Amino acid sequence: MSTNRTCNNSFCTREEDKIFENILAIYFNDNNLLTKMEEALPGKTVDEIKDHYNILLEDIDAVDFGGAPLPNYPEMQSNANQNTNADGQWRKGTLWTEEEHRLVSWYSF
Repeated sequence: MSTNRTCNNSFCTREEDKIFENILAIYFNDNNLLTKMEEALPGKTVDEIKDHYNILLEDIDAVDFGGAPLPNYPEMQSNANQNTNADGQWRKGTLWTEEEHRLVSWYSF
């Protein structure tokens, strides 16, 4: 496994962070999410997993409430034959809906 860290703490390598994200996406509504993460991330303590999850929630809040700058993506050209919403501009600058935020942050360890 790579030792290239993508986190601000010693929790994860790039590979471990990807495993964390995948398990969260797949088992988000599962009552055994924490157990699934423990199984997928051997050597990580329950507290480390909880801390990493809470950091993720803080990052989401920072993005949602303007605490983190949005990336400067190049403008996309739209085709006249495509739906105007298909050019990706329809959500530019739009915060998550309350439902989207609830779905991500409802599960607290």
